[in-house]
Amino acid sequence: MIDYKIIGQRVQKTRMGLGMTQESLAEKLRVSTNYLSKIETGREKPNLEMLAKISVAVDVSLADLLTGVVEGRQYLQKDFADILASCSPEKVRLMYDVLARIAQYE
Repeated sequence: MIDYKIIGQRVQKTRMGLGMTQESLAEKLRVSTNYLSKIETGREKPNLEMLAKISVAVDVSLADLLTGVVEGRQYLQKDFADILASCSPEKVRLMYDVLARIAQYE
């Protein structure tokens, strides 16, 4: 089942991350601000064509918009694994400590 509320939250989060207003995105999509607001709150169920237009307008893949899974994440995991495999246990522990601290500051 498609959760339009979560998709709407992703649209809003992405739009805000780009510093876009609802008005500017609505204008880009050629829809009313009210319609976009309803999409972002999950009160409107946009069709696939509208979701595709939104994904282009905010420069994210349609898959990311629908699933929340960033394309290429597995690619990064492999890169991290390769880096870790080439390091000494001491360096791995140091990297872990640094990443754990960075993760605390979200």
